[in-house]
Amino acid sequence: MKRAQKRIPWPRVGGTLLIAVALVLLVTPLGTALAETTVHFDPCAIMVNTGDTFDMSFRVAASPDSIASFQLYLSFDPDIIELTDAVEGTLYVESGTMTWPIFEEEYPGFWHFFDTVFGAGTHVLPPGELLKLSFRALAPGQTPARIDTVRMTDVRRDALPVTGAQDGWIFVDPVGVPEEAIVAPSVDVISPNPFASGTSIHYSVPAGSDEWRVEIYDVAGRKVRTLDGLTDVGVSGGTGAMQWDGKTDSGYVLPSSVYFVRLTDGRQETRSRVLKIK
Repeated sequence: MKRAQKRIPWPRVGGTLLIAVALVLLVTPLGTALAETTVHFDPCAIMVNTGDTFDMSFRVAASPDSIASFQLYLSFDPDIIELTDAVEGTLYVESGTMTWPIFEEEYPGFWHFFDTVFGAGTHVLPPGELLKLSFRALAPGQTPARIDTVRMTDVRRDALPVTGAQDGWIFVDPVGVPEEAIVAPSVDVISPNPFASGTSIHYSVPAGSDEWRVEIYDVAGRKVRTLDGLTDVGVSGGTGAMQWDGKTDSGYVLPSSVYFVRLTDGRQETRSRVLKIK
C-alpha cells in the first residue's frame, strides 16, 4: 500500500549505516504496512412494511489511511425496493472543500455512485459516512443491498485496497396488504436468513385455506419438518409468521445447509429457501 511521504535522495553511505537502517526496518511493526479499509451498511439489516420509506448509510470503518475518492456499484431487487434519493455522506459534506458527486442508475436495480474531493492533498479521514441512501419498500420479500464493486483512492490518488465489504439486507413485511388482495399463498420474508438457532417465516395465505401448512425440505428432497398452520390464520386467510428452530419433527438439530421452505394451502403452493449456519 502506497503512503504519502516526502521522497529524499538515497545517500551514498558506508555499510554500517546500511546495516542500521536494515535493523530499523526489521523492528518496525508489520501492522503499519497491513492497514485495513472496510466498508459496510448501517443498519446492516432492516425490516420494514410494504409502502414504508427508510434510510441506509454506506460507511467506512476506522483506518489509518486517508481517502480522496470512492466508487460504488450497488445492486438490489427493483421489484421489492426502489431508490428514492441519494446524498453525499457527512465525510464529504463536512470536508471543507469542493466535492464532486455522481449518482446514476445504470439499469433498474443497479446504481453507480462516485464522490471525490478536489485539489492536491485534499482528503477525508475515516471512520464515517460516505453515502446516505433513501429507499421505498414496494412489495413483500427480501433483497440484499449488494456491494458489487467498491474502489477507493488515497490522498495521492493512488488505489487504496478495500479489504472487506459487508452487504446490507432489506426484509419487507406484507403488513398493510388487504386480505382480499391475497390470491395465492406466499412466503414473504424469512428473517434472519442465514440463521443459527431460529428464524421467522412470514407468510400470506388467501381466505379459504383451511389445510395450509409449511414444510421444510433438505437438499436431498427429504421432508424434515412440518409446521402446521391451522391454529394461526386458518380459514380466514391473511398474514402471519411461524417460527422454525432449525430442528426436525423429532427434535434433531439439523446441520448447516440450505433448506427449502414449501407453503401449500392444498390447492396452490410456493417455495423459498433458507440457509442454516453453525
